[in-house]
Amino acid sequence: MVILLVFLSLLILLLLGCLCLMARRYLVALYTVCYSVPFLGLTSCFWSETVILWPIGGYEFYLDDPLVFRLALVWFLGVIGAFVAYLFSLLMPAYKITTGRTSFFSSMDFKLAGILFFGISIFFILFRLINSDAMLATFAGVESLVVFSIIMVSALTLAYPSRFMFLISTMLVISYCVANAMTGDRDFVVLVVACILGVMFRFRDFIELKILALVTCLMLFLLAAGVIVSMSRMDVELTSSNIAQYFLFNSWNAIVLPLVEQLTNFWGGEHLRYGQTYLDMFLSLAPSPIYSALGVEKPIVVDNPALWYYITGLGGIHVAGVAFENFGLLGVFLNGFISICFLRLIDAQCRNDDFLRFFLYMLCCASVMHWVWYGEIYLLNALVFYVMALGLFLAMKLFRAVR
Repeated sequence: MVILLVFLSLLILLLLGCLCLMARRYLVALYTVCYSVPFLGLTSCFWSETVILWPIGGYEFYLDDPLVFRLALVWFLGVIGAFVAYLFSLLMPAYKITTGRTSFFSSMDFKLAGILFFGISIFFILFRLINSDAMLATFAGVESLVVFSIIMVSALTLAYPSRFMFLISTMLVISYCVANAMTGDRDFVVLVVACILGVMFRFRDFIELKILALVTCLMLFLLAAGVIVSMSRMDVELTSSNIAQYFLFNSWNAIVLPLVEQLTNFWGGEHLRYGQTYLDMFLSLAPSPIYSALGVEKPIVVDNPALWYYITGLGGIHVAGVAFENFGLLGVFLNGFISICFLRLIDAQCRNDDFLRFFLYMLCCASVMHWVWYGEIYLLNALVFYVMALGLFLAMKLFRAVR
């Protein structure tokens, strides 16, 4: 039964991935792959009697272990929910944005705000390059702000392309990658992925098979860079055997370990929170100083958004674990279904100069990995940033109107 569930899950993953690539739904494909990567260790059931989920701590199970079946079932329910959602979206009437539609905001509103976001990005990048040790302790709270600010500038480049804007956005991305890697962090990966998919979204009509192959190679290079940075951060010797092991077992695998504990200890349903975690996510969207001023504790903090279910030394929890914690196996299916429905809406067609759509699309791209690793709190933070940016664009519009 385990082999059948794993085979069906892998088949659905490949089929959904191919459908997304053929339809140029790159954001949906990214989420589907990231969702499934932590479960890929289950594929060892095809050639072995044991499944190794993590080489440290005894996370090795025989195929007849109930945990292996439960984990395979969770993977299957997640991908089948995503697959049903994608098929459902194909039945919906196509909505095409006309090129003659006017916008409430003008390009000048976006560009004025872009100057502010550019300044924020430069400030924190320089601060981190100059004083990386001090920044390592303080930068975590504003990491997403800097990534989103650079994305805003990059989205401007896609909407209003020019040689100057291209140089500015490229400089920001490269500088952030260097500053981020210097302190052993790997968040530069999400920024580069967002920029790559943003370009592919903007020029989707020109994407061919050879370009997809090139992008795939670039993604693999980013993966390798993230692994090397991770090993350097943990002072692991860069030998061929160590590099091979860290490719197979890294953070994207460790996030499934809390789910192992959940499926082992709370299979009967006594753990269900009935949406409390999702409510805590919404209640945690305000900036931390507001909670401090009111004298209340923030339900989910940014430095460890998975603290509500944490295995010491590993951190994070797969998004399926969040759904299972709240609504059981039904929640796992609904999580995959609702997530793909949302991303399918974001991945709709747009005009060549549709800055707001580029901006939102790239924010979601940058959130997918953390979203899968920690739950929907990262996606919600990206959407809050988008709404706040709309407020800034409105302020720029009013400022120009009163001048």
